[in-house]
Amino acid sequence: MVIKFQTCYWVVDRASLSWQPGADRKIKGGPLIDLAALQDGIRQGVLVEESVWPATDRCERDLQNYRWGYADVLTILDCLKSGRKGDYRKSEWCEVNGGRWVPCDVYRLNYDSERQCRNPNALEVYLKFSIEDDGALTLVMVSCHGSR
Repeated sequence: MVIKFQTCYWVVDRASLSWQPGADRKIKGGPLIDLAALQDGIRQGVLVEESVWPATDRCERDLQNYRWGYADVLTILDCLKSGRKGDYRKSEWCEVNGGRWVPCDVYRLNYDSERQCRNPNALEVYLKFSIEDDGALTLVMVSCHGSR
């Protein structure tokens, strides 16, 4: 099943972003992806496990080490908070398998994987993700891991 890409997930014009080799990886201006729209997509079943792509070998290893499946990734994403006091940390260019560079948002939260909820005393989890622009809704997971 192919789900048509919805530009409403991007806060910026995705076409205006381009990676220049040797340039600073940081992307200024705040979040690139509309977190609330992404979370709505998860809740409405538009963004499903089959939509998650662990785009780096390290991300795949981290998911295996924590014994997290793609459903866990979606649950963690759904727990993120946006806004001024939210979990957003930065946006940056990241290299994925195949040598491509994608624009990503980076978030951090404390997540209790047993209860599947936020918990200030739980593991600090970092997520770095993007959305593919190839016509299908694909969540590009560059990283999903506890603090290192």
